[in-house]
Formats: sequence, structure tokens, C-alpha cells
Amino acid sequence: MGSLLLSLDTDIKTHYQPRSLYAAFDRYPLPKGASTHIKHMASSLFSAYSPGLLYVLADETLPVYQRETEPADIEIVRCLAQESNLLSRALDYSKQLSGLLAQSGGELKLAHFRDPWSGIPLCQFKQSKKDLKLVYEVNALPSIELPIHIPLPEHTLKKIALWEQECLEQADLIITPSQITQRILQQKVPNKAIHYLPNGADVYHGVSHQAKRPYLIYFGAAQRWQGIYDLLQAYKLVRESLDVGLTLCLSVHNRQARQVEKWVEQFELKEDVVFHFGLNQAELRPLIAGASASLAPLTACRRNMEQGCCPLKVLESMACGTPVIASDLPVIRELMAHNEQGLLTAPGRPGELARVCIEILTQQDMSYKIAQSALEHVKQHFNWATINQTLKAHYQQLLNESVIER
Repeated sequence: MGSLLLSLDTDIKTHYQPRSLYAAFDRYPLPKGASTHIKHMASSLFSAYSPGLLYVLADETLPVYQRETEPADIEIVRCLAQESNLLSRALDYSKQLSGLLAQSGGELKLAHFRDPWSGIPLCQFKQSKKDLKLVYEVNALPSIELPIHIPLPEHTLKKIALWEQECLEQADLIITPSQITQRILQQKVPNKAIHYLPNGADVYHGVSHQAKRPYLIYFGAAQRWQGIYDLLQAYKLVRESLDVGLTLCLSVHNRQARQVEKWVEQFELKEDVVFHFGLNQAELRPLIAGASASLAPLTACRRNMEQGCCPLKVLESMACGTPVIASDLPVIRELMAHNEQGLLTAPGRPGELARVCIEILTQQDMSYKIAQSALEHVKQHFNWATINQTLKAHYQQLLNESVIER
């Protein structure tokens, strides 16, 4: 097999001919939920059908090329999208994928993609390669997601929505981790089956972090829709009543994370808040397991309400045996029930969040009961092994259809 090389100007020179492709407009790996999801989905694809190619984004810390042989034979290509504007980077990523497909897609039979930036080049490539099967994994719709990050004119959003629609119509299989998204997509393509395939978590059997005093934990990204500002307001109220710390494990030390640091200073909480950045799973999970409660105070914004999501922080906390306090949103109720597998509070209500935090911190019997119920719930309904097997069954059905069609 020839090796795949990318020169500094991102020209692709390869003799490699993958049979499967997983494409995602995400930097990978990073210590965040998207990377965990990509890891499991891509591993399922490549173990079912290899050799495989993983096409993702690069940054200054990640190589543009990697070769892996375990657990499956794969190569990783990372796109060096140089544009500073998010949408421009997406288009650059898409253009480079088109070039990669033209040169290396001759043996491609199965392609799984997470976004229209990956999907449009694959839909175009499929026009000349009719036996290619496409899997569209809809985690977020850019037509809803992008305006949160950058201002876009209406005609641009309409064009992006058309790209999303084309990907939905051309895909041979559509999966999504949210039942809310499932219903939205069903309206867009009423004659297609939309398959619900949630995120998962592996039960943690390790040792919990031992702290000098009890602490609450938040882990994940630091965008405004995560509700960290509300969390800090609530924690300040909790701290007035109880001697409890707060641990913030943020994915990266970026602009949003620096804003969180400013909020901590603004609320005069610097002595009580511990920051961690970029922890891997081995470093993060003991901290989750040692916490008195894990917080997921999502805001009731369009991003969380209209397109849905499946927050891994909730599932991973439950899998660590840590009680979860989360916003009472439909996306959370898909994962747990109030007073059974966790506690729900009205979004954007720091006072209520503080009250529930105090409740979980002072009622040990209730805390233990909720944590154990959550642990069993994850084992039964959200374990990665079952989810991965379901995905592999979908892949096998598509491949069987290809054989019949030939």
C-alpha cells in the first residue's frame, strides 16, 4: 500500500485507496465530546470495513498525516484549512476533500460524514460512483449553529440550508443522537427513515479523586450556550451557605475559556475555583467520579431547543456514578428523568440551580440513590458497546444492498 502524504501547501499526493471514509469538520482528537463521538463512530466503521481513511481538521499541534494499524488498518489525514473565517475554513476543507476523493476514492464503498462540508463533496463524487453508500450523521445543523458564532447574511444561511437538504436527500442512511433532531429531519425528508442513535458512555471502574473538601464539577466546552455564566452565579450563592469548591475542566484554553476566567474574577471566586484545560479521559474521569455533583446548565437557546443535542457530559457523569444537575430541557429529558437519574432545574435560573446544588450536597441518601439509578440507566440504555453494534448492523445492511444492486 502506498503512503499518503500532504505537502505544506496542502496538495495531496497518494496511491492509497481506502474502502471506507469517515469525514468530520472537527479537530481530532481534542478533549471534548465531539472527539469521543468521532472515536466511537469511526472505530465502528473501520472495524466493519477497512482499510479506512479518517479525514478531519488539523491545527498547530496535530500532524497532517498518521497511520494506525490497531484496532483496524486506517490512515488519518488532517486538512490544513488556513482561513481565519469559520465559513471560509469549512469551504477550504470541502475543496480539499473533493481533491482527495478524485485522487484516492476509486475503491471507496462506504462513507460516513458529520456535516455538509464533508457531505457535499461526497454527494458530488457519488454521481460518478453509483455504488458508494453514504451515511449522514446529523449532530448539528450549521444553518442553526453557525449564526451563534459568526454573523451571516440571510442568503448565505439559505444556501447552507440547501446543502443540508441535498445531503439528507442523497444519503443512504441518516442517523442522529437526538430525538428532537430526528423529528426535525423527518419533516425535511418525510420519505426517509431517520435512525436515532444516541451517544454512550463506558462505566468508570477507577479510583475517584480525593479532595480536601467537597466540590462540584463542570466539564466540556465554554460557549455561552453551555450556561457557565449561570453556573457561576449559582455557585456564588452555594458558597455563601456551604464550604464547597468548584472544578472547571474546559476543553481548550481559548477565547471563551478566558472569558470564563474573567467571570470567576468578577464574582470574586478565584480562591474557590480550580481550572483544568485539555484533560484526557484518564485525567478527567477520576475528577468526575470524585465530585459531589456534575453540572450541565444548558441555556434554552435555539441551538439547544430546536435542533437537539445529546450532551456527553451528562452520560459520562452518570457513568462515573456522579449525580447530575442539569437544565430542564427536552434534550436532557431524553437522557434522564427528574428525581430518578438526576435533578433538573429551570434554565437561566441561578437561584434555583443553587438551591438544588445545596440539596444534593446536604442529602447524602438522595445523592447516592440518584447516582446508582443513573449508573444502571447508562448500562442499560447508553453503553457504547450496544450503540456501536447497532451502527455496525446499519453498515452491514448498506453493504448487503450494494451486493444486491450489483
